[in-house]
Amino acid sequence: MTVGRVSAVAWPGHGPLAVALATAADRTPPFPGIGPLPDRPIRLILTPTRARFDSLTRDRLPPWSEGAAFPDAGTIVLLATGPPDRLAAALRHELAHLALRWRLGHPPPLWFDEGYAAFAAGEWDRLEALRLNWQIARGVHMDLADVDRALRSDAADAQTAYALATTAVLLLNRWGGAQGLAPLIDRLANLPTFDAAVRATYHVTEGDFEARWEREVASRYGLLSWAGAVGLFWALLALLLVTLVGLRRRRDRARKAGLDEGWTVPDDEGPTA
Repeated sequence: MTVGRVSAVAWPGHGPLAVALATAADRTPPFPGIGPLPDRPIRLILTPTRARFDSLTRDRLPPWSEGAAFPDAGTIVLLATGPPDRLAAALRHELAHLALRWRLGHPPPLWFDEGYAAFAAGEWDRLEALRLNWQIARGVHMDLADVDRALRSDAADAQTAYALATTAVLLLNRWGGAQGLAPLIDRLANLPTFDAAVRATYHVTEGDFEARWEREVASRYGLLSWAGAVGLFWALLALLLVTLVGLRRRRDRARKAGLDEGWTVPDDEGPTA
């Protein structure tokens, strides 16, 4: 079926959903830093099962993935088993991938690609989940290369990586002031590297940006933020448990060292019956 410039393909039972999503895709609002989607045809495929989704995406995506965008072909594939509101959000996310790639003409860094799509789709629940992430709160370090790797790993690590990628894009958006991401995206389309685009837009190197982003993540999502998210009582209780576990381990090590004093290991005389 066709709605405007969107051709939707669906299996029996998903026709009305396909029409609704195709209509949303055809009327999608402008994207931050880019504007409206170019007037190009879009194919939307709603797959009824995970097996069909994996087949159409050639098993190139992790098992938790429910959407895929193929910018060169102007095609979006969605797993049509979730609730309609989640499918609508997934559609906006994948449309953002098309918008960004069509504007740039080449793939951006993976973290920027995914962070931009999450930002454009308004996936703020990812940031709320990041406030509850104990690994980030206690200072586990992830640079942008780590984020890229985690984006295609297991579901738990990927969710953290998506949230971190979103924070990086949001920082760049704030640096752009009233123009947001538009100046950076304009330069990404015309300069050979992400570093060159960042230098020309913000007058810092890519490494400088990464260091500032890491400091912001530590500041925004450190222990204080985590404590506020989980509640002071539960935060203090968790910290108390962590402290007690540490004390128990030190006591056990000291006890073991005391038991080992004065003992010698005899020469191996072979097994005994």
